[in-house]
Amino acid sequence: MQLLRIAPESPYLATVRPWYEGSFPPEERRNFDQLVQLLDLPDMHFCVLVDQSTPVGFISYWQWGDLLYVEHVAIDPEKRGQKFGEQALQQVVALQATCVVLEVELPEDSLSVRRVQFYERQGFYVNEFPYVQPPYRLNETGIPMKLLSIPAIPDSATFQQISDQINENVYRRFYDKPIG
Repeated sequence: MQLLRIAPESPYLATVRPWYEGSFPPEERRNFDQLVQLLDLPDMHFCVLVDQSTPVGFISYWQWGDLLYVEHVAIDPEKRGQKFGEQALQQVVALQATCVVLEVELPEDSLSVRRVQFYERQGFYVNEFPYVQPPYRLNETGIPMKLLSIPAIPDSATFQQISDQINENVYRRFYDKPIG
């Protein structure tokens, strides 16, 4: 399976859009047109997952030096259960980064517990420090979540530094500039 970076003019955009919009509630994602406007940013990577010439999902991540933040992963509902999500995460974790982090819903029901367990099987650690996903839009409310990482984040000061970097570079950075 390949990860192909998507450009703003990519024909893959029409394929991945329903997966993006259908896999995440509006408060956990950007408007798709806003997302497209970010594709030329050097630190933002939005990649289609291609298996034998067929798109099977996508992964989006941001990278700043040694820190890599996985923002979204989704697989075509018809292709789930074929380990494409695992393969995508393995490829991203293998990139040049000292720390890989991602957000996940609080494990409060069977689906969210299974999701956390999936990431743990991929080598991610559940960090027990309190975390709130910042809102994607100004004047909206953040969402309590867990921040998972490879390796485990050793202390609250490092956790806060990583949380602040994600907040500033993925969320707050776009509040002052309309991108849509």
